[in-house]
Amino acid sequence: MSGADGGGSPPTATRRRLLAGSAAGLAAGGGAGWWAGARGDATSTPTTPTTADPTSPAGASDDGAPVAARGRRQAGVDRPVRPPHHLSFVVLGEQGDAALGRTDVAALLAGLGEQVDVLTTSGDPRLPDMPGNLTVQVGVGAAWADLAEPGLGDRVRLPAFRGSDALAADLRGGDLVLAVAADDPALPDHVVDLLLADLPGLRVRWTQRAFRSPGTGAVVRNPLGFLDGIVQPEDAAAMDAGVWIRDGAATDGTIGVVRRFTLDGAAFARLGADEQAAVIGRRPDGTPLSGGAADADVDLTAKTPHGEYLVPADSHVRAAHPSFTGSALMARRSYAIRVDADGAAPRPGLLFCSFQDDVRVFARTQQRMDRVDRLMDFATPTAEIGFLVLPGFAPDRPLGSTLFGS
Repeated sequence: MSGADGGGSPPTATRRRLLAGSAAGLAAGGGAGWWAGARGDATSTPTTPTTADPTSPAGASDDGAPVAARGRRQAGVDRPVRPPHHLSFVVLGEQGDAALGRTDVAALLAGLGEQVDVLTTSGDPRLPDMPGNLTVQVGVGAAWADLAEPGLGDRVRLPAFRGSDALAADLRGGDLVLAVAADDPALPDHVVDLLLADLPGLRVRWTQRAFRSPGTGAVVRNPLGFLDGIVQPEDAAAMDAGVWIRDGAATDGTIGVVRRFTLDGAAFARLGADEQAAVIGRRPDGTPLSGGAADADVDLTAKTPHGEYLVPADSHVRAAHPSFTGSALMARRSYAIRVDADGAAPRPGLLFCSFQDDVRVFARTQQRMDRVDRLMDFATPTAEIGFLVLPGFAPDRPLGSTLFGS
């Protein structure tokens, strides 16, 4: 999947950000996984990365310090600024025929929020090495979103994309999402186990362990060898314009999309260096085929003396460009995975994550990429979900209470 899409360019979107919008990375299923450039403090009042408040728990988190779970918005979207290197992503569904009601879901989410608060502070004896920059993001799928507010699920539910019809039902959608991230590679799985022990009545539908390379800031190299993370919403205004929900009971939440892909890295590796760059639209060092430095604008109008586009018509950069869909910038990032196959060498894969204020923001870009993005030929979807990342919580406002009551 990919680039930014939405109802229109955010007020703060500069030409550079829009033209670089799909620039460098592998798009999980066609889109690059760029991470947000905005950040927030413990109360989720965003600042830019260059003006991080050193007194804020979230501001200090880029060096591995704790990230406050409480606040106006949940951690894990715009804080910490640099996403932790390791992620355990879990999708759960209701078990059996007895569906949970609003009161049941409200109690489950409130208890989950209390546990997350304890785990992300330094006072939990089950984490003797301290939590580091642990974040636990909680979301609900379309059915629970409709349970909270009729029609809200329509802002969450994914349409079918290229390859979606081949997925088993358990690999599309779900009721509860946990995204547990930390720099300590042992921590996410341990925390997931602790959380699942207190979630009766739910079963795991699918899970994925994923990682990000060290990189520089938000920019990392993806499994195909190209840089990922060059362009993101740069400030609070851009995040407000296209990422955070600004109306109703879901205010200060956001819509998450996660798609998992197996990559045909061997086929991509067989391409020559110039052809690989043509598939992406940039070279491995990030420089655009239209010329300039790694962070230069991608000039979609630039042509050779023979009238051919320097950035090919079927390149990922062009296919995912927000100018074709009237898009606001989504906050995006991707994680590398390894796909094991019996009797065969492991294959590379990608877990792509994006955050936007409506699932249609994502869908329009992905559907365009399904039609024209050559990079999609090297990516096969294996699981996907759209979900509502719940608004933040506080001692007097339990997790999920604005939607389900307390």
